[in-house]
Amino acid sequence: MKCIYCNTPLGASDYCPGCGADITIQKRIGRISNLLYNEGLEKARVRDMEGAITCLKRSLKFYKANTDARNLLGLCYYETGEAVAALCEWVISKNLQTEDNLADYFIDQMQNNKNKLDSINQSIRKYNQSVMYCREDNEDMAIIQLKKVISRNPRLVKAYQLLALLYMKRQEYSRSRKLLKKAIQIDATNTTTLRYLQEIETATGKSTNLNRRHRRYEKDGEESRMSGTLQYLSGNEMIIQPTTFRDSSTIATFINIILGILLGGAIVWFLIVPASRQTANDNANRQVTEANAKLASVQVQAEELQEEIDGYEEQVAEAEEDRDAALAKVDSYDELLAVANLYVSGNESEAAEQLLEMSADVFEGNALTLYESLSSAVSASLFTEYYNAGTTAYVQKDYETAAEDLAKAVEADPDREQSKHYDAMLYLGMAYYYLGDRDSADEIFHQIIEYYPSNASVVEGYISSSSSSDTTSNTLDLSGLGDAATDVTATDTTDSDTTDTSDAITIYDGSTTSSEVVWTDPTTGLSYDASGNIVN
Repeated sequence: MKCIYCNTPLGASDYCPGCGADITIQKRIGRISNLLYNEGLEKARVRDMEGAITCLKRSLKFYKANTDARNLLGLCYYETGEAVAALCEWVISKNLQTEDNLADYFIDQMQNNKNKLDSINQSIRKYNQSVMYCREDNEDMAIIQLKKVISRNPRLVKAYQLLALLYMKRQEYSRSRKLLKKAIQIDATNTTTLRYLQEIETATGKSTNLNRRHRRYEKDGEESRMSGTLQYLSGNEMIIQPTTFRDSSTIATFINIILGILLGGAIVWFLIVPASRQTANDNANRQVTEANAKLASVQVQAEELQEEIDGYEEQVAEAEEDRDAALAKVDSYDELLAVANLYVSGNESEAAEQLLEMSADVFEGNALTLYESLSSAVSASLFTEYYNAGTTAYVQKDYETAAEDLAKAVEADPDREQSKHYDAMLYLGMAYYYLGDRDSADEIFHQIIEYYPSNASVVEGYISSSSSSDTTSNTLDLSGLGDAATDVTATDTTDSDTTDTSDAITIYDGSTTSSEVVWTDPTTGLSYDASGNIVN
């Protein structure tokens, strides 16, 4: 011990030989520390490791430089499996006393055995991991880790206690009791171990015999009783007295043998055979149950896979439909662009014909705007073209061609925006009328009545359901049509050069040549020959 004031080694005097300070209290503290060290040493000798650790910690609180107490504390830690804590104490002791210190020997022993040191470190890590598993309620993984810890570090008392506690939670008291007995062999008076054993005894109602030597004596006594000897104590001496031996007769021996055989057969028949059958039945039932469970699992997996396949097939079908729709839309866009090129190049008629074959439903966005613009642009031109062709055929009494062209003209103006839409419908209805297609003629006439009610009287007489007029007539009296009607009048063959300047269509003498004007359309002002060609 050294003086706390000047660090001078102290002697037997109560005063420091270096600075003369009164060191009575310091020496008294040292004596208390040594007393606690001796008490801890006594406890360690009887393997009361927990008590020894408590006494040695108190000793170091009084005098932390007590290297003997610190070295012994390290040994106690090492005995309970806590090698890291032991190494810490020995390192501190070595720093406090660099010469003639047993800590050097302990540290060298640990450092020279690298495998053992690594094994201890791994066991500490696994123990900490098992504690974390317990906090996460993952008991199975904790038990596996603790078994590995005990195999690597069989002196770690905390591992025995934690594993025993997990077994206690599962009510596996026999396993827990065995582990706690091993922990008692390391630390005989550990309060935690003893408390766990007491809880097991309370739960099972069976006390735990920790005296293995006493158990061996009891076993020897049972063996001696089985061997036919009687043992008892007389003072401090063991008296062994043989039991009375009686010789049996031959008949009695034979009877005993027969009885033994019969008893053995009965035991086999009533105990072993039923148990074997039950075991075989249980095994068969278990195998059937496992097979059924596997079959059900496979069926469920097959159904799930089939559902997944069906889902993929539906996705493929949807993708193919989307692809076809996209390709159709691309084709429609290409056709729309082709129509736009025809319109820009001045071929309005062909552009209009192709545009009629398209539907606005397939377009959207800018394409729909382009479609609507082209439709508006070519509808008037298309209507005029078909109207002129149809009326020309009508004048030539080619009613079939007239009906076809006039139907296209009416179709080209679905919103009835053209001024000649009524005339086109009227000529179309009359063309059907002269062709004998009364159903189509009636349908057109009814539309005229619906769209142009002011001109209903013009066509009512030609509707089959309400008229009895002569349908074989080849001429039509259009004098009552008013401004919306177009009169067809046959001119005198002798006045072929005369042209009616009214709004009606003027028809010339049919005896003219093909290059001469046959009739003039008042709407467009164009003149046509007998073949329907425009004559300048």
